[in-house]
Amino acid sequence: MAQPLMRVLGVIFVLAGVIGYFVPLEGFLHLTATHNIIHLITGIIFLAVSNSEHYSMWVSRIFGIVYLLVAILGLFTDNNFGLMMSTPATDIIHFIIGALAAYAGFKKPASSAEKQNQSV
Repeated sequence: MAQPLMRVLGVIFVLAGVIGYFVPLEGFLHLTATHNIIHLITGIIFLAVSNSEHYSMWVSRIFGIVYLLVAILGLFTDNNFGLMMSTPATDIIHFIIGALAAYAGFKKPASSAEKQNQSV
């Protein structure tokens, strides 16, 4: 489950990083140059691990926790470590991405018997 999520999020993050330089969303998402670089690096990491379920699970766990912490921090401050500005929209997006990634990373893989029953 983590592999497909890493592929999808990887593409989304790379696109968000690139588009963030051309489409100013200052009032809504407040995508700064630093925020765009973080998106690009995160997307590249996600795509790099998306060929391995093992690495996808570990990266999903790590980034899920990190994004949830960033979202929680965003509830209390509008400037995360001086790297990016936080808005309610970015907090919601970070909560969703963090929850999805954490779920994919910590979800117990289906056993071979369960997989066989699902295919019937």
